[in-house]
Amino acid sequence: MRVKILNEANYNLKKLFPLKHLTPITLEDIEKVYDRNVLGVATDAKTKKGLSRGFLTGIMYLAPAKLSGIDICPGRSLGCTSSCLFTAGRGRFYSITRARVIKTLAFHFDRPRFVATIKKSIRSVIVKATNKKMTPVIRLNGTSDIPWEIVSDVIQSYPTVQFYDYTKLSGRFLKPLPKNYALTFSLSEDNREKALTVLKNNGNVAAVFSGPLPKELWTYKVIDGDKTDLRFLDPKNTIAGLKAKGAAKKDISGFVIR
Repeated sequence: MRVKILNEANYNLKKLFPLKHLTPITLEDIEKVYDRNVLGVATDAKTKKGLSRGFLTGIMYLAPAKLSGIDICPGRSLGCTSSCLFTAGRGRFYSITRARVIKTLAFHFDRPRFVATIKKSIRSVIVKATNKKMTPVIRLNGTSDIPWEIVSDVIQSYPTVQFYDYTKLSGRFLKPLPKNYALTFSLSEDNREKALTVLKNNGNVAAVFSGPLPKELWTYKVIDGDKTDLRFLDPKNTIAGLKAKGAAKKDISGFVIR
C-alpha cells in the first residue's frame, strides 16, 4: 500500500511540474522527516504580519487535496481545490511542494512518530517566542483540513498555547473544541448554508473576494482578513475577507466572490 501511494504522489508531482527534472520521492526521504522541524516560523507573508502584534506563529504546510495520494481536505469543493492557496507564494515552487508531499506521507505512514515530531517542533517555537518575548501561536492546517482535536493530542498537550485553523468541515463546530483551539469556517461555492449556520451560532467565517472588500455579507460585518492571520482575535459573528491569490484570481466556480 505504501508503494502504491508513493507512486501516486510522484505521478501527481510529475503532472504538476511537467517541465521540471524531478527527483522521485523515496521511503528514505519520508523517514528523514521524523528528525526534522515540520513547522515554519515567519516563513510566509501572512503569518509574518503577526510579529508586529507580538505573536510568533508556527505553521505547518502539507500537500493539499490528493496531491500526496492521500486526501487531507475531505470538505473541499471543486472551486477550493482549483484555487488552493498552495499555488501562491513559495508553494508554487517544486522543491517546496515536494517537501510538503513528503511531510504528508510521513503523517500518513507513521502518525505516532509524526505527532511526536510536531510536538518537538512546537516546543522549538515556544522557546523561540520566549527568547523574543513574544507569544507563540500554532496553525497546523496551513494547506490541509485535518481535525487535529480528534486525530491526536497535540492541541491538548499545550493548553497554554493558542492554536487556530480554517476548516470546511462544519461538523467540527458541533462538538466542544479544546479551549485553546479557534476554528474559522471557510466559505466555498457550495457551503453557504453551513457558513450561515456557523455565523448564527456565534462562529466566524472566512471568504475569498475579488476586488474591494464589501462592508457586509448577508448582513454580517466583513473585516480585512489579510491584515493579519490571527483569526482567533477576530470579533465573533464576523466574516474575514481574504483577497484572491494565486490560481484563485482566475476562479469562475463561485468560490471567489466577485
